[in-house]
Amino acid sequence: MYQEEEKLDLAIISTDIANWAINHYGYFVKSSLDKLEMLTQFSEDLSRLPSNALRFVVQVQNDWIDQGNNRPPTIPEFLKMLRVCHNKDMQENTPKLECKPTSTNYAGMWDSSSKDLDSALRFMRNVYNEREVSPATKWVIRDFFEKHGYTKQQIKEMKL
Repeated sequence: MYQEEEKLDLAIISTDIANWAINHYGYFVKSSLDKLEMLTQFSEDLSRLPSNALRFVVQVQNDWIDQGNNRPPTIPEFLKMLRVCHNKDMQENTPKLECKPTSTNYAGMWDSSSKDLDSALRFMRNVYNEREVSPATKWVIRDFFEKHGYTKQQIKEMKL
């Protein structure tokens, strides 16, 4: 049932696009193909687009007119413009991961304090913050303790 409704919606959208082209340019596609067959194929092409891409139909139509084209877009051109608008929207609206630098230079502090086991343990007790230390620094600290005979379980308990 849902697929039939979706096909009907895509058929309506493809017909609307064809009517827009006919109203503005006098024709949609110069072809000897049957109009119904062509619109059916166009609606199948639209079904392969990401679902959010169809919300850019009016924008693509307006952009095409604003560019001053003397002919309607071909079906591949129209599909490509829909994809471009969709991809641009996805890039602009995708949340960006932020790398928040810590105010403390844990790597530098580790390097200056890890001369021997006692100073390394003091660093772990007094300075180490598992949420702020970078994964690279944790790896170096883990490697240090492995070389000094600590087991994986002991290292895990240190939250490394």
